[in-house]
Amino acid sequence: MRHWNRYLLATAVAATCLTVAPARADLSAFVAAVGFDDEANLSSAPGLGLRWGKSSGILGGEASLMLARPDREVGDANEAATAIFYESRILLNIPMGDIKPFVGVGYGAITILPGDLSIPGADSDDLATLNALSKTETNSAFSYGAGVRYALNERIDGRFDVRQYQVFSVKGAVINRVAEDAGVGALIEEENTVTYSEMSVGIVFRF
Repeated sequence: MRHWNRYLLATAVAATCLTVAPARADLSAFVAAVGFDDEANLSSAPGLGLRWGKSSGILGGEASLMLARPDREVGDANEAATAIFYESRILLNIPMGDIKPFVGVGYGAITILPGDLSIPGADSDDLATLNALSKTETNSAFSYGAGVRYALNERIDGRFDVRQYQVFSVKGAVINRVAEDAGVGALIEEENTVTYSEMSVGIVFRF
């Protein structure tokens, strides 16, 4: 499975380079609302990101980088993690004058940096949970979505995107705590595929 993931990522990067190289480029800055699957033990969070390449024309290609700061449940508290989304993407644009709808698919990876996780007075079960949650996770992801661009002038476009990510081999960890007087915590850990979502608005600068 890992070999297939590498082949798919290499193909997506190559396709992006082929579509970007011959024509003028653009750079996009955006803000996003990012939804995380409950099984990943991450809450919804705002995101900030950049896209670069050539997203205009009939066939476009771009690379993207986005950062989000979701909370995750640790014991009775929430601690912030850092989610890094990065991928290559192919876009098919539908020219309609100043308004250009588009659809796109992408392939890349999502890295979760756990941050500083701690539970004061943690028992052995809580420590086992913290150990699982404190590992940096990088998982491959396939995305698909649609959006629309609107020409504000000859150099600047507004852009709206909606996208879903199918994230593979995510190891979700959930803390189940019983009554405080029992003082017992339990860890459930499993591998699965989860779905994240993104809704973003941004400005595209063409040069």
